[in-house]
Amino acid sequence: MNSVKFTKMHGCGNDFILIDDRDDVIPEEEKGELARFLSQRNFSVGADGVLYLCRPTIGSFDVRMRVFNPDGSEAEMCGNGIRCFAKYIYEKGVLRSKILKVETLAGLILPEVEVNDEGIVTGVRVFMGKPIFDKIDEVFYVNAEIGEVRLTTLSIGNPHAVLIIDTFEGLDVDRIGKAIESHKAFPNRTNVTFVVIAGNGKKVEGKRKENEISVRTYERGIGETLSCGTGAVASVLALNVLLPARGVQAGGYGNIGEQVMVHTKGGDLVVEVREEGAYLTGPAEKVYEGVVPACSLRAGKWLN
Repeated sequence: MNSVKFTKMHGCGNDFILIDDRDDVIPEEEKGELARFLSQRNFSVGADGVLYLCRPTIGSFDVRMRVFNPDGSEAEMCGNGIRCFAKYIYEKGVLRSKILKVETLAGLILPEVEVNDEGIVTGVRVFMGKPIFDKIDEVFYVNAEIGEVRLTTLSIGNPHAVLIIDTFEGLDVDRIGKAIESHKAFPNRTNVTFVVIAGNGKKVEGKRKENEISVRTYERGIGETLSCGTGAVASVLALNVLLPARGVQAGGYGNIGEQVMVHTKGGDLVVEVREEGAYLTGPAEKVYEGVVPACSLRAGKWLN
């Protein structure tokens, strides 16, 4: 394989290696292997995954985004990744439209870039579509060690399991997340998001904080990340149906037209639910550009 040029980017600390492969330089059978190598922290560039910019397979779409996890598996979509992808597309001049039609395994995604007077993308708003729910606030047996939890499971292009908890204190995200991610109930594995409602949904100093939540996500094929865009959206959508199921007013959590601030370990995201589906807004940043020489790529095969 020849040397590979890349751009390192992140959305709220959820970091990616973006590779322009519109000329099909990287063989299909090597895309997963290359993602495994490049994503290794300490041994390589290091990231939560690799985004490939490819030519669309559908003529009406502008570009195609493929997402590969550090374990080499391919994901359907990535909320933080699509924002980084859109920033790259616009600032590199691949396409100067402020609304992009991006082909993904989850279907058509429409990121909308916010641009300043210098032509720099300062934020990206993404239409994430409507959810498909499976379980709503159901008792779920994980294993003998963890026991039972209450799960809401849904898909917004990729699968999510959402757990509402009282506090993150003492929470072992990796242990519980891994057990649920690889549970036999999810043959294709699932992302797992833990949600704490601001003030636990109670009044704080006389006023209930209805539009803030904090989340931590164990991503399928990765582990806990600093942020997960689809996890943020799944959390708000889950609350929208879960709280009424518990006999609690949903308040600002997912009501039509309401914006919910989602605090992640890497930064804040905004989720808005409308009749046509959910929108995700947040930052995207370029970290640096680089080249992985051919000799490192050849040697890298031995690191896996």
